[in-house]
Amino acid sequence: MIYKLDEVSKKDVQEVGGKAGNLGELIKLGFNVPRGFVCTSKENKNNIYNMYNKLKLDKVAVRSSAICEDGTQNSYAGQFETFLNINKEEIIKSIERCYESNKSENIKGYINEKNIVDENTKVSVIVQEMIDGDISGVMFTKNPVTGDDTIVIESVLGLGEKLVQGEVTPSQLIINKNTLIIENKIGKEMLSNKEIETLSKIGLDIERIYKAAQDIEWSIKDGEIYILQTRNITTL
Repeated sequence: MIYKLDEVSKKDVQEVGGKAGNLGELIKLGFNVPRGFVCTSKENKNNIYNMYNKLKLDKVAVRSSAICEDGTQNSYAGQFETFLNINKEEIIKSIERCYESNKSENIKGYINEKNIVDENTKVSVIVQEMIDGDISGVMFTKNPVTGDDTIVIESVLGLGEKLVQGEVTPSQLIINKNTLIIENKIGKEMLSNKEIETLSKIGLDIERIYKAAQDIEWSIKDGEIYILQTRNITTL
């Protein structure tokens, strides 16, 4: 089946996977999420192209959305496949590679390392408008290193994928959750005070909705903030 992201929500995780379920939930709640769709099984390519055309997509990000992914116990962060800046001719091949990613050595190693038993690694695939961000990053609504109840915003110029994969060192802001005052900053200043405040409020809103500290990927393009995904903070 193919669903537009705004047709799914958290209750559909067992069909569409954790990432797509969370994105659909955020869309329903009014957050600015790039438009797209999710395939829950291998689809006729004409159906995929029809949905691509219907949503008037151009370059897209193609990402896995596994049932076990972005869960409360294990995040599987960075374990499944993601393909960026994919054009229409490359979509089918990228989707097929995402479907196969649950059989990769990465996944086998992660499952062994975490001693995970009987977890469902079935993969759905998200095709989503590509946001070629001016600034991108991650935001934690609780410090993932110290456990302090502060907001941590990490940012890089351009796309956030290298940051998520641990390939670049980001600028970092630590923000008081009650006052939204910056308590510490490391690295180059990239975000305006308004952007910092808006991101922080978005983070607090999402944390309130999920009733758990969140790990949120975001991107800013032409001054507009997009939420690319959210997951509960786990021990990874």
